[in-house]
Amino acid sequence: MRLSSFGMFFMLCVVVIMSAGYRPEARADSEGQGFDRRTPAVIAVEKAGPAVANISTERMVTERRINPFFSERKDLFQDFFEDFFGAYERKKVEMPLGSGVLIDPEGYIVTNEHVIGMASGIIGTLSDGSTYEARLVSSDYENDLAVLKVESSEPFPYLEMGTSKDLMIGESVIALGNPFGFKNSVTIGVVSAADRTLTFQSKSGEVKYEGLIQTDALINPGNSGGPLVNINGQLIGINTAIMSRAQGIGFAIPVDKVKKILIGLFDFQQINKVWLGIKMDEPAEGEQGVRVDDVEDGSPAYGAGLRAGDMVLEVDGREVIDVLQFEKYLLKKEVGDRLKLVVERDGRRRDLSLQLDKVPVPSAGELARSKLGVDVQGLTPEIAERLGLSWLNGGVLITDVDESGPAVEIGLRVDYVITSLGDYNITGIEQLAVLLERVKSGNIVDVGLAWSDGFGAHEGYVSIRAR
Repeated sequence: MRLSSFGMFFMLCVVVIMSAGYRPEARADSEGQGFDRRTPAVIAVEKAGPAVANISTERMVTERRINPFFSERKDLFQDFFEDFFGAYERKKVEMPLGSGVLIDPEGYIVTNEHVIGMASGIIGTLSDGSTYEARLVSSDYENDLAVLKVESSEPFPYLEMGTSKDLMIGESVIALGNPFGFKNSVTIGVVSAADRTLTFQSKSGEVKYEGLIQTDALINPGNSGGPLVNINGQLIGINTAIMSRAQGIGFAIPVDKVKKILIGLFDFQQINKVWLGIKMDEPAEGEQGVRVDDVEDGSPAYGAGLRAGDMVLEVDGREVIDVLQFEKYLLKKEVGDRLKLVVERDGRRRDLSLQLDKVPVPSAGELARSKLGVDVQGLTPEIAERLGLSWLNGGVLITDVDESGPAVEIGLRVDYVITSLGDYNITGIEQLAVLLERVKSGNIVDVGLAWSDGFGAHEGYVSIRAR
C-alpha cells in the first residue's frame, strides 16, 4: 500500500517525536514541576487558606444524673424520682470546634453564632499554627453570624469579599474549614442553587434561613463559619448548615447578605458607646463614599455641619469605600477623639471637623419597666456564681416582673439574665438602656436569656412586643 505525501509526513513526525522520548504526562516547567497540576482551584486555595481560622471554645455545661433504668420520665413522676434517686450536677469544659474567616488585616473574624454560643473563652488558630485569644464583638442569633476580634502587632492575612449576586448554577466553589476537627480541610463542588430557604426548630421556636447558597461541596460539622469561595479565591458565602438526611448538600449564607448583617454588627455606637450621630447608607453605583441619610439633632455630626444627603468621602485622610469600612475605622475611636471629614454637598467638597462624644444614656430601669415590663440591675460575678451562671460574660439581671406587662406573657421570670437584645450582646445595664431607647412601641424584639434550674444552666431566645 502506497502512502500519500501527507501520510508519509505524519509518520515521519511520529518517529521524530518518539525518538526524542516525548511523554505527554512528563511535561515540566523550568523547575521540573508539572504545571498542569496547579489548577485554578489550587491557586484559589493557596489564596484563601491563610485567612481561615480554627475556632475552639471553652464552654461550661452542667450534666444531670438520673435513674439509669428510665431514659424518659413524665413530669408527674419527676419529684418522686428526684427524692428517691437524687439529682447530681457537675460542670465540665467542652471544646467544640468550628471555623471562621478573617475579613481584614486588623483581625476581624466572621463565624457562625452557634459556634461561639455560650462560650466562656474563644481561641482562634490560623493555618500557620499561630494561636490568638479572640474577643466577641457582636453576634446575630437570627442570621447565625458573629464577629470576633484577634489582636497582633502584624497585619493578618484576610480574604477578599466577592459578590453573590452574579452566582452561576454549576460554577465551581470551594469550602474551607475544619470538619470533625481536621484542620485546614478543603472540599470542591459547584453551586447547586442560589436561593434556598431552610426552616429549623430551635430553642426559641421556628427559625427560617432565606436566600442560602446550596452546594455539593461537602460541609461537615466543624466547617460551620468557614468560607465558601469562588474559583478566584474570593469570599462568596459563610458555610452554615448541612442536611443530615442527605449527602452532598451543604448551605452557605451569601456574602452580599453577610455584608448587610455586618453593618449592624459593627455599629460603633452600640459597641464603643461613641456618639457621632448619623445614619448612613451605601452610595449609588458610580458614587464614592457613604451617603448620610439622617443626622441626630444635637449630635457631634450636627454641630459640625453634616446634613442629610451629604457624601462622606474621607475620614482622617483615608478614602471612605463603604459603610462597613467606615464603621470598622470608628471602632478604633474613643470618646473625645477628633475626626476630620471630607464631604461632598451639591457638587462641592467641604472639610469638617468634630469631636466624638459619649452616647447619651437614658435610665435603664425606666426603659425596661416601660417597654418590657421588668425591673433590672447589673449582673455582678457574685450574683452570677450564686445563680449557677458564672460562665456568662455580661448580662442584666431581672429582679421583678410586671404582672400586666409583656414580659410575663412570654414567661420571663425573676433571676433570668438578659444576655442580648436584637443583634447585640448585653455587656451591662448601660448598654441595655441604649438599645431599649431605640425600640419603639409595638416593635417586636428578640431577647437572649440565660437561667438555671434543677436541670442545670440554659440559654434561649424569645420574641417580645414592646409596649
